[in-house]
Amino acid sequence: MIGSILGETLALDIMKVDLSMKKEFLTELKACRKELEKDKTEFSDSKKTITEPQLSSHSWQGSLADSFNRIRGLMKTAYNDISGKQLSDLLSKIDERIKSLEEDIHSLIQEVRSLEKKIENAKREARSKWKMGQEI
Repeated sequence: MIGSILGETLALDIMKVDLSMKKEFLTELKACRKELEKDKTEFSDSKKTITEPQLSSHSWQGSLADSFNRIRGLMKTAYNDISGKQLSDLLSKIDERIKSLEEDIHSLIQEVRSLEKKIENAKREARSKWKMGQEI
């Protein structure tokens, strides 16, 4: 019986460490998501810098200006892909991981509570048996 209690106590300690690590990772992941969301907003706000300054016959014209405008077009396409799809996909993956961690944490909390009750009951039973042995 004592071996069983010790084994369950060890398992409980391991679960508590796992729970603590998952909570810490969840906190870091949420902070990372918040920072990424802020960066996404800043990135979106800087879109206008791709097309500024406007090229005109007064500022710059000719084949180099045309080539420069083509490069700007490619940059705008890449920019839209990054700010639209890639960052949104990344935020979605982070949200999924956050949800998964929250579910893991909830489950671990339930397991810890259950194991704590089981250990407490085993200790109570062991004390009861020990007292009965003492009285005899």
